[in-house]
Amino acid sequence: MIYIKPSFYDDFKCIASECSDNCCIGWEIDVDENTLQKYNGLNNPLGDEIRSKITTSEDGSKCFALGENDRCPFLNEKNLCRIIIGCGEDALCEICKNHPRFYEWFPGVTECGLGLSCEAVCRILLSDESPFILVEAEDDEPIVIEGKDETIISDSHIFISALRERFFDILFSSDKTYYEKLEKLCVSAQSFCGEDLPLRNSKKIIEAYSKTEPIDDNWVAYITDLRDGFDEYYLKRKQFKEQYKHDKLYPKILAYILYRHLIKAAFDADVLSRVCFCLEAIKFIELCDMKTYCDKGSLTLEDRIQNLKNWSKQVEYSEENTDYLIYGD
Repeated sequence: MIYIKPSFYDDFKCIASECSDNCCIGWEIDVDENTLQKYNGLNNPLGDEIRSKITTSEDGSKCFALGENDRCPFLNEKNLCRIIIGCGEDALCEICKNHPRFYEWFPGVTECGLGLSCEAVCRILLSDESPFILVEAEDDEPIVIEGKDETIISDSHIFISALRERFFDILFSSDKTYYEKLEKLCVSAQSFCGEDLPLRNSKKIIEAYSKTEPIDDNWVAYITDLRDGFDEYYLKRKQFKEQYKHDKLYPKILAYILYRHLIKAAFDADVLSRVCFCLEAIKFIELCDMKTYCDKGSLTLEDRIQNLKNWSKQVEYSEENTDYLIYGD
């Protein structure tokens, strides 16, 4: 088995109570069957408490019943996990153990990544201006491709991976400005797809994002403010672009988005829609940065981390929202 991952993948470490956000607040926490069996075998007061806090979600799966302010019931006053403290990390359910890691499985290949809903991951990604690099590792598990469908998916994965590498070359192998690289990438994508990219303009991108299912009330207020103040923000568009035309972080963010989302075209062959989603995503993130720049008169690294994290939480962690932005109604 071959494993593909970003070069910084193994650098990740949860910063726990030091995080300004918390992945144990506001999210439904599923309890997988294997972990449920572990919890049923815990013969101590914590085990009794864990079992008492497990409920059934709308889709029939088991999950923790969230407490006040949608907090996980096992999050203590210091925002630390009492299950880890009492039983160790091996006692965590799979979603908690893996987060913010994500995986995409192909015949003989597993692509691994770190989700940007975690600000620690955003900080690693944006900590320097080096290119986004993928590395490979391999174990002794044999690569077996059994049927016709798996052969098609394997071939598609190789094909889309090559296209993705072409885009990475555009983003990192020249001294062109960021906006010139974007234009070149669009030309390359159009050539591959054999048609123009039906990209939305800035206002229509904001409108599309405003129709996504909000993750919380803060998102509703934010997107409304961005939409209502767009004309004022856009007056400084030229000034913003001039200041960030040689920015090295936007190419890294776009490369990450392409890494996570373009490869899924190996399953549905819809390269056009996924390229547009990625390009509109980086455009939206840039618009958020421009809003911050206009509101505060500056744009710090911490501002960019928060904007990127909020985009990811709203979009990447809702299959409904991602599908809407890719395919529409």
